[in-house]
Amino acid sequence: MLAALGMFVSSEGYPTQQKSCGACEVLDGFVPPTNIHDDIRKMVGKYKGGGGKKNVAIQKARGVIETGLQPEFIGGADCPEIDSEQWAIDYSKKRGKAALHRGVDIPQPKGTPIRAVAEGVVVGRFMNKGRKDGIAVVLRHTPEQSGLSFWTYSQYAHLREMSPLPIGAKVKMGGEIGKTSNTGKMGRNVRRDALHFAILYSAHPEWSNDGAVVTPRDGYFMDPNAFYRLSPPYDSLSMSKLPQDQKSIPVPYMRKDGGFQPSNTKRIWPYVCD
Repeated sequence: MLAALGMFVSSEGYPTQQKSCGACEVLDGFVPPTNIHDDIRKMVGKYKGGGGKKNVAIQKARGVIETGLQPEFIGGADCPEIDSEQWAIDYSKKRGKAALHRGVDIPQPKGTPIRAVAEGVVVGRFMNKGRKDGIAVVLRHTPEQSGLSFWTYSQYAHLREMSPLPIGAKVKMGGEIGKTSNTGKMGRNVRRDALHFAILYSAHPEWSNDGAVVTPRDGYFMDPNAFYRLSPPYDSLSMSKLPQDQKSIPVPYMRKDGGFQPSNTKRIWPYVCD
């Protein structure tokens, strides 16, 4: 029956769509989609409806809980800020079913360049027709590239058009990923132009792309503000318990002159700052 539906059973015993990203297969760490547990797809939110109480429970267990962290741009720089669409807020009213916001939204005028938050490689390009996230690109960052002790994945969504960067393209920190817009299926209200910015991470180097989503092996979501911390913890539960005086996170950035603040940073905000 599963074979007739174009499906087969994964090594964990769960039915999995038999799709893959052919261009990804030569990239470091890539494994077939069947090597990734289906719960990870549910965590990312594009599997079996992409929402609902069961998927939300998995997402909460894997980091999608509010932490109270806030960015504090180094030197008091004027950087584009996160608006009311903050990390892990309840989206149930907007979606009509149990749902969480698995990233942050940073409004900017249409066409504003979006910058790679660290050196990395393009591992996902998704048009997402009929989906709320719209055109999206995903980068993979090794520990050496990010300065962190684990593998991270940065997602940039609602792009104006698909990035010219192909799968496998190497991107320098600060390189342009695409342009700001508001692509994606909308509800009754018109969405403002903004970047949806998300971070996933894993202790393992393996990942997959099934043609619909990038899934790190045994992956978790991270509050994007936590991506800029210089020391552990990084998991949401631990960060939610931090004292209030540790909730402000110093955030590095790219200046208009193309330099970085501080000059030795390996991670920056996804927009240029004044």
